Amino acid sequence: MYSSYEREQMKAKRLGKQAPRYRFFLNPHTDVRFTSCPKCGNRTRQRKLPLVIHVDPRNLVSINKTCRYCPTCDLVIAHKDEIEQQLALLFARHNPALIGNNYLVVGTQDRSDWRRGVKTPLTIEEMLDSLHDFEEVLQFEPAWR
Repeated sequence: MYSSYEREQMKAKRLGKQAPRYRFFLNPHTDVRFTSCPKCGNRTRQRKLPLVIHVDPRNLVSINKTCRYCPTCDLVIAHKDEIEQQLALLFARHNPALIGNNYLVVGTQDRSDWRRGVKTPLTIEEMLDSLHDFEEVLQFEPAWR
């Protein structure tokens, strides 16, 4: 559990203007797909979400990504290799110099905001106004490692 001071510090570090949503896990393992929730053991489902990603040095992008989702734990699991592949395809067309840069998945957007951004690119301010930060970012290791 977090102390009240730690909770206040976490609130202060929020980027988005919208209420936080979901717990999040970026799965770095290409051989594990988490069809069962690593937290509760229930089967996960698929959910397509607009993920907002900060790509160094100063790029904020949103990709519509199919992720694993546990409704019991409200946990979204995105696979690192799939995100990197989508980012590479995106930047190959728009800005090849950014391929391979460091990135951070910072939250989600409402689908309506994502669609608006597909039609007309959103400014960074508009992206932050529509951003739902993650409630919590988790890390898991498979049991056999």
